[in-house]
Amino acid sequence: MKHTVIIKAPARFVFEQLSTPSARETWTKVIESIRYEQPSEEKAEGASFIQIQKEGAMRTSFHGKNVAVFEPETYSYSLESKAFKMVISYHLEDLQGETKVTQTYEVIYLSTFAKIMGKLSSKLTEKLAQALLQQLKRYCEDALTK
Repeated sequence: MKHTVIIKAPARFVFEQLSTPSARETWTKVIESIRYEQPSEEKAEGASFIQIQKEGAMRTSFHGKNVAVFEPETYSYSLESKAFKMVISYHLEDLQGETKVTQTYEVIYLSTFAKIMGKLSSKLTEKLAQALLQQLKRYCEDALTK
């Protein structure tokens, strides 16, 4: 699944909001915490982390890994649970002070049951991906006007 948005903010600023754990915790409503095994490597390719998400009363823990980090044009990471592995990628294109952000979600299901559940919830997953991109847009644009 792929979505695109134009953010009225410089690409370097948008990249920082994507690649800095404390920023992602701020603009992403469901993320409770992101903790890197080696905090000094939070922007290094291959760096591992644990991401805790809270949805309602339920908390979910994911094992994460930075897949691609090319400042300021690409930030990509994977999240893995027992049921699936998801790779979330952001490609940033500088548009003279604004940034075109293309978000791509790739999901690999790790069991037949997970594959069936993934098919049943694909529309919800797509809505969540779009909402995440809109949260990034609002956060970046609001942060620059304050």
